[in-house]
Amino acid sequence: MAPHVSWTLSILLLGSVVFPGGLAFFPNFWTKFLGLTWKSYTHQDLTEDAILNVTLQILLDHKHPTRPPINVREFQGKTLIADDILRAYFGEEASARQFRASMQQIVNANANMDFFSGTRDDPLCHFDSERLLSGNSRLLRSREKLLEAVIAKDYEGARQKLGQILHSLQDFYSHTNWVEMGNKDINTDLASPGKQVNSLARASDQTCTDCSDSLCQNNIADFINKNKLLTSGYYGETPNKPQGKCSHGGPFDDSRHRSALGGINKDTASFIYSPHHFLHHKAAKLALEASINFLSELKIDITDKEMLRLLGVSSFPALSFVVDTTGSMGEEITAVRRQAHNIIYRQNMLPPDHFILVPFHDPGFGPLLETSNPREFLDHLDSLIALGGGDEPEMCLSALQLALIHTPPYSEIFVFTDASSKDMELRSSVEALIQERKIKVSFLITEDPDRMQGRRRKRRELLRQDRFNLYSELAFTSGGQIIFSNNEDIDAVTDIIKESSHFDIVNLLDVKSEKRGEATHVFEIDHFIRNVTLFINGDIRGINVYNPDGHIQIVKNHREGLFTRITLEDPLMVGNWSVAVKNTNPYTLHVQGRSSFDFLYYFGSFLNGSHPGLYKYTNQPVAGVPSVLVVEAIGLPEAAHLDQVSLTFTQGETHMLPLEPTNQSRLLIAEVGHLPIGEFRVGVTGQDGTGHVLHREAPQHGKAAECVMEISTVLEHGLAEGERHLMSLMVTKYGSSNCYAIKLSTDNKDFKVWTDVNRVEFGDTNSVNASEFWIEAPTTMNTDSMLTVTATAASCHDKTKSCFTMQRLPVKKKPEAIPLIFPNCTILSYSGICPLSELPNPCKQHPWSVTFLGLHSDGIESVRVLHGAGSVLHETDGIYEHIHFTSDCCSKEVELLLISYTKTSGYCHARALSASALPSQDKLMMFLVGIIFIWINSW
Repeated sequence: MAPHVSWTLSILLLGSVVFPGGLAFFPNFWTKFLGLTWKSYTHQDLTEDAILNVTLQILLDHKHPTRPPINVREFQGKTLIADDILRAYFGEEASARQFRASMQQIVNANANMDFFSGTRDDPLCHFDSERLLSGNSRLLRSREKLLEAVIAKDYEGARQKLGQILHSLQDFYSHTNWVEMGNKDINTDLASPGKQVNSLARASDQTCTDCSDSLCQNNIADFINKNKLLTSGYYGETPNKPQGKCSHGGPFDDSRHRSALGGINKDTASFIYSPHHFLHHKAAKLALEASINFLSELKIDITDKEMLRLLGVSSFPALSFVVDTTGSMGEEITAVRRQAHNIIYRQNMLPPDHFILVPFHDPGFGPLLETSNPREFLDHLDSLIALGGGDEPEMCLSALQLALIHTPPYSEIFVFTDASSKDMELRSSVEALIQERKIKVSFLITEDPDRMQGRRRKRRELLRQDRFNLYSELAFTSGGQIIFSNNEDIDAVTDIIKESSHFDIVNLLDVKSEKRGEATHVFEIDHFIRNVTLFINGDIRGINVYNPDGHIQIVKNHREGLFTRITLEDPLMVGNWSVAVKNTNPYTLHVQGRSSFDFLYYFGSFLNGSHPGLYKYTNQPVAGVPSVLVVEAIGLPEAAHLDQVSLTFTQGETHMLPLEPTNQSRLLIAEVGHLPIGEFRVGVTGQDGTGHVLHREAPQHGKAAECVMEISTVLEHGLAEGERHLMSLMVTKYGSSNCYAIKLSTDNKDFKVWTDVNRVEFGDTNSVNASEFWIEAPTTMNTDSMLTVTATAASCHDKTKSCFTMQRLPVKKKPEAIPLIFPNCTILSYSGICPLSELPNPCKQHPWSVTFLGLHSDGIESVRVLHGAGSVLHETDGIYEHIHFTSDCCSKEVELLLISYTKTSGYCHARALSASALPSQDKLMMFLVGIIFIWINSW
């Protein structure tokens, strides 16, 4: 466990950091753009600031082994920027690509709390409706799940949990009266194991008065603030707001029209949305401080190295290999070992901190090795033995899919094989994973028919010449390469791994040519490009590189068989460079360089409503649905700017769209409209500040899908040995196909998938609950890990029209028999007595009621009537929960069903008091009990 970290540095940084943009608790940057709240903080602002503060704190505590320490004074009084922090620690060549992408995951998970139906209106997620105890219990459960995900190395799942936790934590300061009570510090009881919030307002307490004017100042009842009682505003219709309670307020809250009128939210600095807008800045400051505190307190339970992995801070991309281990691959395996050793132990450079290895052969693949220990990775490489085989094809795509699931986004996977793929039906899911995770895939293919004798050589001579076309297409659409080599050249060819093991690699040109003869290809060099390398694979008869002046450039040319590598010496002339190629056979040309400037992008759509914002698509953009493209610039100097984004489709058509600025200088948006079905490439264009053109293209091809898939589950505690778990799959179509074939799989073949539905057909509706399926865990398995379930839907008539999704499930040990805690209740009071005879008045004219005290440590989520007729009201009462049932004497018995937030259930029973059943002394006793209860509540 990491030691407890002093708060001195965090407070120092917090006090000196300049807040970005304006002065949110609304979801993200688009809220300001859309909702006239430019001077407000958003959840995005608070979350990014907290992550940057804690990252700088950790890096200050851990000196770089080969560089000078960070000077904290360089950051005081300035807005923290991811690029600046990483360059100060790792050097000028550092790229913030993966760090920015990881922050984006956390920010989007935070914003989705306001977008997803399961959390948008849940008062526990936002500390609304006085659900303060239950809200904190939910935070503590989420914190446990976050830690479980880190232990299982599911850092992407942990980022989802972290974003959700920070959202609720930040909302506490905007939705409660903590600020109005005059508190200058954060509530340290929140999300803190072993602690619980206290001093809560009771159900009988009037917490607010009607707002007297549009400013809505001083509308919290004097009794509440004077006695430091904590309350929060009710929102909407559920749960119902009692008389005299506070509302959330704002134009989207219907409860603001019921007493007490108005509201108390401090979400924005605009009076239009926030009745207490004048306290927004104070709430934002505390919310930021609480977010930093939560992240710092996590270091009690996880190491600093795990914390940096969680936040996406790394010096180099993951080293990820997929290796064919059949008998003909001995030389390739030796070359892979050598390259891995050179990368891990290169001088004056930190090694990668994440390693993936997936072997494959025929008929199997795996097991997966995922580790942060370089010695363990090298030991597993040393243990690989080239054995067996002798026939084609092999399970390459199965192994590649497994690597794609576990390799961090924005990395590169290297596949080593000499055989074609046996499992080509996985192509759609592999392509979807490449697109979603923004991963390059490069294939190193050994083609040497003469190196073996006898049956092996004869087999190769009968193989189809186009058997590697699938690999070529996957490499091209991912921005990777396909390189053909032979036994003698494999050592030199694998040097490409070392050259590509940097975050700041940018693709400058990718060409796949089938034409023979002469051709000229153009690429652009700007002031930020260095270390440019050209890779040509094919039978090239001649090649020249021309600088922008039209002169032949002197280059370093290395050729091994069909593979040619050309390096250009820095500094390079800015402008258009060209490559003239003479060839007799098809070839590929890949040009890459290193640059501090790059970009990230994602597609999303605008969402209005109670918390307007921009929703990021979780998988592929959807064809035919209006979309917006968000571009995040990395390492763009202040003098430079981006003006346009290009979408180039496979048919050759290019759409140029203007990029519009937002309140954050690094974020730009373009309204795309309706995307057509099919592949496209995304590029950005601008100027570098000196009049020269800036241009970058994303390596991976994008693809607009015509359907959307969603896997849902209510799994609370993880899959345990021998258990079966039910899951459901929904498909929504947006295209013309009315029939889809469904394929389900997991990344661990020991887990079985059971389903009776292999295809779905659409009638009049566009949504279909495609299937329910079971996941069955083996009786023995590795626990504290994650299982990934993948689902693909492909059109029955055109398999290129497909969509994809995946769901991660925790795998845990079967828990010991721990008794479940069920909600229960105790009767507090009765009101009303049913007469012995209904004459002369009918039973409906005799009301009766009962009040229960509801009990459950995690809170009661809902109450409903199982038997009997009447109405039920469930409300919090400080640290208690009261349930009021009202009926008439026509229904003298009631049974209530109580559901806790941990999904356990309990029952309450009561029967109306009857005059005939009460002796005179009991009647007197009931009267006295009622008087005492009223006195206690009034006290």
